[in-house]
Amino acid sequence: MTTVANPRLIDVFGLDIKQENVDFAIPRLEEDIPLCVDPFLLWSSAKAQYRAMHGHLLEFFDLVRTHIADGDASAAALLLSGLSEPREVGLGYAAGSKCGSNVGAQLIADILSAFHSVPQIASGGLRHFEELQLVVPGIAEDRVSDTAVCILRTYFIEYTQKVVEQLGIPSRTSYLGNVFDFTKKTWVAAPAAQLPYNPRNNSPILLVPLDLLRHLPWINYDDYYRSAYAPRVLPPNRQRERVAKSAVLKFNARHYTEVERYVREKELVGVRCKPDPLFRPLSLATLKTKYQKLRALPMGLANRADREYEDLISILLPTLFYPVLEFAQSRVRTISGAHIRDLIFYNDGKNPFWKDVRGQYDGRQPVFELKNVRSLDPDHVDQLYRYLDSDFGRFGVLVSRNPAPVAVMRNTVDLHSSKRVMVLCLNDRDIELMLSLAESRRDPTEAIKKKYVEFTRNLPK
Repeated sequence: MTTVANPRLIDVFGLDIKQENVDFAIPRLEEDIPLCVDPFLLWSSAKAQYRAMHGHLLEFFDLVRTHIADGDASAAALLLSGLSEPREVGLGYAAGSKCGSNVGAQLIADILSAFHSVPQIASGGLRHFEELQLVVPGIAEDRVSDTAVCILRTYFIEYTQKVVEQLGIPSRTSYLGNVFDFTKKTWVAAPAAQLPYNPRNNSPILLVPLDLLRHLPWINYDDYYRSAYAPRVLPPNRQRERVAKSAVLKFNARHYTEVERYVREKELVGVRCKPDPLFRPLSLATLKTKYQKLRALPMGLANRADREYEDLISILLPTLFYPVLEFAQSRVRTISGAHIRDLIFYNDGKNPFWKDVRGQYDGRQPVFELKNVRSLDPDHVDQLYRYLDSDFGRFGVLVSRNPAPVAVMRNTVDLHSSKRVMVLCLNDRDIELMLSLAESRRDPTEAIKKKYVEFTRNLPK
């Protein structure tokens, strides 16, 4: 199987599907997408189905409340114990993995305590179950997302099966544990479903619509603290302090009217709650500021200038190339004791140049190697070549400070002639050109294409 950095479902099956042409987030197979399902998007949606789904979320927690009011805490705890983490959706903030934590006994006890001890919840229930973040320790944005998906798992199963059938995505019969049956008001075994799967471990995958995803839920703890708790509760001379979260949650449980007021205010401006894109490019002004910092950096390793240079390029290039190239991963290699950082992109052939790179050089994942040196040397070309040849196709780019010397260019020509490997060299001025292209609403890829044309003129006829 081809080695791919941070592979997506479309990479391992060779699917001709582009993110901009589908309404779901294309899953990554080794780590989560750092987004969450926001229940508020269900509440505020114009889609009747989504609003009904929000009603189901509240129905589940009202059933928990009813059991507690009837003195049956065991039944309430049993309902909550079914909230296992839906790893099959691949969302969350566990960097470098697809693992998180499940609902445990302590969290269940804390939720039950909130339903017992907060009069407004005990008598009237919740308007949005995200309110629990503001009174229960251990509930954060990823837990909100997991809970929503778990309760509504039947919807995501049906949605995924429809997409699989429409797009011909490889699938297999899967069983996803339990689903909540709103007729029987209990957890039942999930029916068999034809779902996509990760061929590396055969684990099933659920697809998630893009219009349900945000980086943070609209109702979240940090927003509450900043916009409601600090200005309303703390005296002016303490508003810049950071009160411990445990103390804030205890205050909220005793003064739940503050939470209710915050939620009402979030509802009033709910029209502003929009889905977030999978990648949010930086503004041109920010990119220019980063470039000026880069230009002011000394060349070499002193005072960790090399690491700062890598960080700046790692900010600039993903935005400049987006959406023609999508950022896949940043990797650090060590060769002969030297720290080498690479940026790796997905190349889905979205314009003629990158389609040609994919066809001629099998450039599925162009690699950009970052070197904060005054002058490249042939060894840098050889290092990148050895990396390209093993994994990502035969197209790479050395990014450095100054134009490549003649010896380096000769080395890249020889490499192309003997191995059909393309290594281009960018410098600070090329980055500046890319910024100028972006400012004039042109594709910064034109700077890479210019280098490519210049290179081909040096090839033997």
